[in-house]
Amino acid sequence: MRELLCALMFLVGPPTGADPGMPGCIGGIAPDPRHGVITGPGTVGTSLKAVPGGVYDLSVWSGSTKPGPATATGLQFLDEAGAQTGRTYARRPTQAKPKRYNSYGMIAPPKAATVRFFATTNTEIHWECVFLRVSAYDLRLEAGQDTLKITVTNTGSVPLTSLKLTATGCADTPPFDLTGQVVRTCAGMTPATATVSGALYWNGALPDRSVALGGGVGNQPQHTGGWQLQHR
Repeated sequence: MRELLCALMFLVGPPTGADPGMPGCIGGIAPDPRHGVITGPGTVGTSLKAVPGGVYDLSVWSGSTKPGPATATGLQFLDEAGAQTGRTYARRPTQAKPKRYNSYGMIAPPKAATVRFFATTNTEIHWECVFLRVSAYDLRLEAGQDTLKITVTNTGSVPLTSLKLTATGCADTPPFDLTGQVVRTCAGMTPATATVSGALYWNGALPDRSVALGGGVGNQPQHTGGWQLQHR
């Protein structure tokens, strides 16, 4: 017999800088019901849309009264055809009482379309409070009439901090935090390049990103000016 994960799942995590806590099991991707169990051979799982290149952090409280080599909870990434891309991340509980197992720093492959949480066993496994967080951002550069528009969007589930944005011919600005979307414009022309660096998430740093229009690095716009900042 099996007790499945709830059908409705949310990509919600705890506050930035904090590990999820067991008491109350607030948040997570399976908030209600907050537990599941498999008795006998089987595998269950729930999938969410993936963010390619995003850094995923999974915390699961799990245990097993009959742990074995095939008893585990974990995460895997699938492409658009449903085939696995990249490796499978799995942690095997070794005791009956639920214990937190963390899998941090998992990077979604470029072809990832879906991320899947799973539980599997040949004997018995139970789990509670599944937390899945993704940290990621998107950078876009657009050219208008003598104007450059740079859009930085948080495509993950947790806030980011200390981002630095530079663009060809545009004045630098102080580091900023990113919870939703930031749009900056300045006077300028292509060719141009925009770069985001220094982005921090709750457990580390994200890679720098750059985008270019009309020729790339080394060519300066003919006009420069101050930034205009808009938060969304």
